[in-house]
Amino acid sequence: MHSFRHFLFVALLMFLCLVSSQPVRADLVAAANATKIVSLTPLRNGVSAITLVWPINPPTQDRVGELMAGLSSVISGGTSEHSPNDIDALLRIKGIENNITINGRDLLLTVSAADDVFPEALAHLENVLFEPEYTSGWYARELQELKLRISSNTGRPSDVLNEAGYFVLYDPRGETTARNDGRFRFGRPSQVILRSADEEAGRRAIRMIKALPEAQWTLPFARWAKALTGQDKQAFALPAGTIHFADPDSTEMLILFVKAEEFEDEVDQIGANLLMDYVGGNQGSELFRIIRQEMRAAYDPRTDFIVMGKNRAIVSLSATVEAQIWPEIHEKMRAIYEGARTGKISLSGLDIQHDRLNRRYAGRFFSDPVWGARHYLNEYPAGASGTINLPLLTALETVPLEEVIASSQTHLPPLDDFLLILIGGGPAPAEALKTRGYCALPKNAPLHYCLEELSNTLN
Repeated sequence: MHSFRHFLFVALLMFLCLVSSQPVRADLVAAANATKIVSLTPLRNGVSAITLVWPINPPTQDRVGELMAGLSSVISGGTSEHSPNDIDALLRIKGIENNITINGRDLLLTVSAADDVFPEALAHLENVLFEPEYTSGWYARELQELKLRISSNTGRPSDVLNEAGYFVLYDPRGETTARNDGRFRFGRPSQVILRSADEEAGRRAIRMIKALPEAQWTLPFARWAKALTGQDKQAFALPAGTIHFADPDSTEMLILFVKAEEFEDEVDQIGANLLMDYVGGNQGSELFRIIRQEMRAAYDPRTDFIVMGKNRAIVSLSATVEAQIWPEIHEKMRAIYEGARTGKISLSGLDIQHDRLNRRYAGRFFSDPVWGARHYLNEYPAGASGTINLPLLTALETVPLEEVIASSQTHLPPLDDFLLILIGGGPAPAEALKTRGYCALPKNAPLHYCLEELSNTLN
């Protein structure tokens, strides 16, 4: 028995030595199925672009940061023949732009360049995808830079909305360190979106995509069962209630209402977008006119309408005000929103908002390849076959403004359905604000600490 145990110990030791001596293998990020390739209308600003789309798996907050940092390392970290400095010089001289972003549970890489430079941009993309070199320092810096900022430390509405958006899209729990030392290889994407009139560039892109490695199709039984029964459908919701981070040293208070809203159709979404813009989307809005100009109470009162998928958006209204008067401004913000919801809207004012939104949507679709790719993916998450339509653009062009006003209560949810987030100094929230749920956010705690607590309370 003793000799047998000794034999097992030696065998195990040899195995561990063998494994530890193997080079670290890169984590392959690739689709298992055939890549869906689509060509959209070329851009009108003399730029060509290609967007590669990979699924984020598993859909956790840690994984999002790891994949974005890994892709940045691939794109900028050099190849076997060119140093990172060589690549940086090439991109600057040629005017080639790389953009790494996320859309829902997809990771996007968009490479764009002037039409005459686009073939060189594709050649460069091919080189870095097939021959990436890594430095651990680059990956670590990118990973640190991409971490969500704790909004209670900054008090910025944009940081609050980022935390809220990540909460509805990704599981905050997960691995805290990347697998395989943060080394990634990006193989065949699930989708490719091309914006170029150069047919040869398109053919070159297709050849490159087909040469990339694809993942082995594996689906554990538990995930297969959830997919079969529909239990893996992505929830899109924020809890109601109040989150309060008390900072007695602060002379300001951020008041922010936020909701994850799902719309009945594109007309409903456009109606809500226009009404939210009317409330606080720009300098001609009600929040700006009343809270800033008349009351002189906030520098940048605003609303945000962040499209998060097909007929989905994060909607919010916010203002940063003097700490001691925040309850008064809070009530005024409620009155402005509820007034718009009950139809107290100027048709001429709404027409101005419609013109702005229409120009912004049309302008960005024909000039911003990232914006166009994201809206295409929202409409065709699994790829398109046949004629491609973006009904959101059609709804924006044809929506009757009189009907938007008449249906304002349908387009805008009651403000009591929103989550209220308070960050800063001043009086504590009144008891009336705690009836739908309340969470005191600890110092240096991420927002999901309270988001999970309120969600569990409601369930």
